[in-house]
Amino acid sequence: MKSKKARISTPSVLLNGGGRELAGRIRERTRPHLSGTTLQNGLLLPALVLLVFLLSGCSTSQDQVDFEQQAYRTPQNYTETTPNGEVVRRDEDDWRIGPMFQGFVEIQVPPFPNPTRGEPVRVEMYIAIEGTVNGLRAVSYFDMFDERSMTFHYEHNRSPLPFGMLIFDIYPERFDPISRNYSNARSRNDGLHRLFIYDNRWNLISYGDIKLK
Repeated sequence: MKSKKARISTPSVLLNGGGRELAGRIRERTRPHLSGTTLQNGLLLPALVLLVFLLSGCSTSQDQVDFEQQAYRTPQNYTETTPNGEVVRRDEDDWRIGPMFQGFVEIQVPPFPNPTRGEPVRVEMYIAIEGTVNGLRAVSYFDMFDERSMTFHYEHNRSPLPFGMLIFDIYPERFDPISRNYSNARSRNDGLHRLFIYDNRWNLISYGDIKLK
């Protein structure tokens, strides 16, 4: 199990660092000379397209790193929803989709009910394009700065995930990783707990806060 620091730095930082190095080498070179044989010029366009693609990936990976760093802040608020999934009040930080998964995964309805008084909280995720998400893990930390306090709430090992709606329930007593006691979980951080949703490579897909009342 990788530490939170390791999850933030690998593979995203390594990929991004490699991208920055590649971008730097490209920028240091002079503009390519277009004269030459037809074959040489024919190979030039695909090469330029590939370089544009790689440079776009650099930006995306840095955005993903920033997104993951933001996720490890202490929870402050939550998106309030009714037992029927209606949004009463929205926290704009909750249930965003990580940059590397945008267009591939959607959370159309925030988890509900939120707050919970002990009822299971339903999470509905929509896999928009088949073959783009490898597995899924939903976890929380009783202590945000202690890796040993991690609790698994849900795990789906199929890789890639199939197209369509993926629905699972979060049982709030599991926010207490030791005794599975709802009262203990509710007493921590005023009952506010952050749920992290990763793929099976520990890339962060989304996160949001659940309130225990």
